Amino acid sequence: MEGTKYTQQEILNLINEYGIVDRKIIKQNLKRILSEQGIKPRDIIELGYKSPNVYAWYAPTANNIPLIDQALTIACEFNFDVREFLEEI
Repeated sequence: MEGTKYTQQEILNLINEYGIVDRKIIKQNLKRILSEQGIKPRDIIELGYKSPNVYAWYAPTANNIPLIDQALTIACEFNFDVREFLEEI
């Protein structure tokens, strides 16, 4: 994944798509990705995100998901394509 680059138009499309994808899909993908990659909530908290926010992303009853910039930061830090958050499984 190192070296993944997007054009400005692709970034704009990603931002727009992230905003309309069902939050349940993003939340499911977050859990799947982190499980597959062995990423723990504390690993994300160490990136500077507040503990209650990170745990709310995992909570089945909460509607919270990472914002697009947070999702992109996580993807960059842990070396996967941010578009994985948008995949329908």
